[in-house]
Amino acid sequence: MFFLSKLFKSTKSQTVNNWLDEYIKILAERKLKPKTIEIKTYLIKVIRQQIGVKPLTQITPPDISKIIKIYTDQDKAPSAKCMYHLLKDVFREAYAQGWNDRNPAEPIKCPKVTVKRSRMTLNEFRKILNEADKMGNKTLHDAMMLAIVTGQRRSDIATMKKSNIKRNYLLIEQYKTGAKIALPVKLKCKKLNISLQDIIESTKNNYLLSNNNKQIKLDTITRQFARLRDKVFKKNYWTGTPTTFHEIRSLAERLYREQRVDTMTLLGHKSQQMTDRYNDNRGREYKKLRINKSSYL
Repeated sequence: MFFLSKLFKSTKSQTVNNWLDEYIKILAERKLKPKTIEIKTYLIKVIRQQIGVKPLTQITPPDISKIIKIYTDQDKAPSAKCMYHLLKDVFREAYAQGWNDRNPAEPIKCPKVTVKRSRMTLNEFRKILNEADKMGNKTLHDAMMLAIVTGQRRSDIATMKKSNIKRNYLLIEQYKTGAKIALPVKLKCKKLNISLQDIIESTKNNYLLSNNNKQIKLDTITRQFARLRDKVFKKNYWTGTPTTFHEIRSLAERLYREQRVDTMTLLGHKSQQMTDRYNDNRGREYKKLRINKSSYL
């Protein structure tokens, strides 16, 4: 007890920034995924801006709430939830290391995440795709087709190469999760009548998606998709916030589930529960009841 008391007294004058310098070392030891590190690094910068110069021992629950409120006020519930969990961990580690005598984030409740982004229907996908054709935007057309056929995120379709095809399988190591999946080149989206093999054979470049034989930038995909989406559909058309390029991944899951494809493996998820979230169309489409002929008897 004497040692812990002495240690706590020695850290009383330390600021939040002093502790965050130590906390970053703790994160490095956890061997987190690159995308996770990227997100946490950004959020830590926000924490530094808001309370970095304050003494660690003087941080209160209202200080924590104020930081989370930055995101809830902007209707960014997922970011608010990420910040909540990070703050709780930051101050839990500080308490465990004797830098503080309590965790000021403990009394704070996790903000509720209500997803408002509209799912994409197949008809909407086709209309945006057709507009890309009319505009001669081959880059976006190819990006959309590759996304719907493979069900992968933009960060993964941007790095797909012919050289990653081994024994008729396209090998993918997902950037966000590190999950490794192998997609057969014969994988086919029946509703669009196109296979991964068709896409591979249609490009002369090593990258399946490229701009002048160079890897496409992710922001380019996002901006071009949003521009064409808003040209085809007025903003008040959507029941929630307008659909995004990422929603093609959910659409792919729903289409492939109809084909009885193993969509959990396709999307690279560790649990069926996560995959089922992608299967939720958020009220955009009717669920069709399928019955056997014997049901009529």
